[in-house]
Amino acid sequence: MGEPDDRQSLLDSLQRAIDAVPESPRVDVRGVGDAHSAAGPTGALSVEAPAVEAPGAGGAGGDGPSGEESDEADSGGEDQAFGEATKRAYAILALRDHSRAELRQKLVRKGCEAHIVDRLLTRLDAAGLVDDARFAEQFVRSQREGRGKSLSAITRALRDKGVSDEHVRTATEELGDDFPLALAAARKKAAGTRGLAHDVRLRRTLGLLARRGFGGSVGRRAAEQALAEEPGDDRD
Repeated sequence: MGEPDDRQSLLDSLQRAIDAVPESPRVDVRGVGDAHSAAGPTGALSVEAPAVEAPGAGGAGGDGPSGEESDEADSGGEDQAFGEATKRAYAILALRDHSRAELRQKLVRKGCEAHIVDRLLTRLDAAGLVDDARFAEQFVRSQREGRGKSLSAITRALRDKGVSDEHVRTATEELGDDFPLALAAARKKAAGTRGLAHDVRLRRTLGLLARRGFGGSVGRRAAEQALAEEPGDDRD
């Protein structure tokens, strides 16, 4: 992100987008543990849990606060927690796009309650601020064009970020053959190791290719061809 004004402008646009989406009725998950255990593959709650009356709540002969007062207190606390989670999400999204699962994990790690995060993610989905299909396309482009990563490396990274197999396949289906990209990287590395022994050059070139995900026969073939093209490469 560039200037502070640019970041604030993005945060303001995120706020307007989510405010424009009406929130679905809340799901009361008190007393059922971590909401993520009731979530589907993307982290969205798929079942409703019954409300559980807190110990000491008002009732016949009870000395605690009335049910209405308790509900108001709970609602106020939930609203505050939702607001804090929203601010954290905006700050994260202002830096770069995230997959739904990746954003959820970061928010929970920062101390946001799981069921609050799931409420927020539902609204971010509806506002188009979290979109795994869009994220996968952008990630593939940046990793392939910007960093020269292989199909297998990109696929593995997307799955690690919780992107579904369907979105991964769609985003990577037009990447094409890995070999030309591996060969280009190998040629560049070979040019930078001139003057070294052949086995050293080969080892370093293979190491670079492996870090970019070009392992096995593709990496070996690219490295050997790149070195074979080099003038005066000493194989002895």
